[in-house]
Amino acid sequence: MDAPSFLLPRPPFNKTPEMVTAFDDLFQSTPIGAFIEYSLPFPKWQFLSYLCETKDLVLHGSQNLEIAQVEPRQAIDKKIFSNQLAIYATTDGIWVQYFAIIDRKKYPETTLFNSCLQARITPDKFSEPLYFFSITQSVLIRKPWCKGAIYILPRQFFIQESTQQAQGTEIVFPHWISSQSAQPIAKLLVGAEDFLFLNQIHGHNDEKLVRLFSENPNGFPWLEALES
Repeated sequence: MDAPSFLLPRPPFNKTPEMVTAFDDLFQSTPIGAFIEYSLPFPKWQFLSYLCETKDLVLHGSQNLEIAQVEPRQAIDKKIFSNQLAIYATTDGIWVQYFAIIDRKKYPETTLFNSCLQARITPDKFSEPLYFFSITQSVLIRKPWCKGAIYILPRQFFIQESTQQAQGTEIVFPHWISSQSAQPIAKLLVGAEDFLFLNQIHGHNDEKLVRLFSENPNGFPWLEALES
């Protein structure tokens, strides 16, 4: 199955014995709740994704670098799952960085429009993760990037968004929520330089996006709303 051109495929992620040993050693040597001192030659998204693939963990991105306890917050979204009082997290090491590096404190007018998914391509296989990223065009042109933190949380009380059907294809989202507070196991500093798809973030017109969604809720990604 060929992915639509507006979705960005994750690059190959080939785990070598050297990589696995380095990731495990770094994670195990980090004190509980501390920032990970990352100096490995591998992209940070690979480290984060590896942790979630091999351990019962989820990832939460924030511009706040000093969260001692991650608390549920009310989200605002058109989708029911994404419009709850909850901690929102993911098991994808690329997607989470998008939420950490956009300075929404300095640019509170910013709206985020994004997705991360995998599509079933055979009865026993899903595609590699596919991504879409956009923010308000008037903010995008000002390059609203900042340093952020990825909070690595225990997965114990999180539930994953349900599998969905789109044009006859089964779709899975690495999207998790919890109604309970969570204490970080560790955290990782990230910046725009770490985000693989920085130059592929679209800019959208907020008013057009709202109107197009209202007219056709299943019309993702409402390309007419994109201005870059």
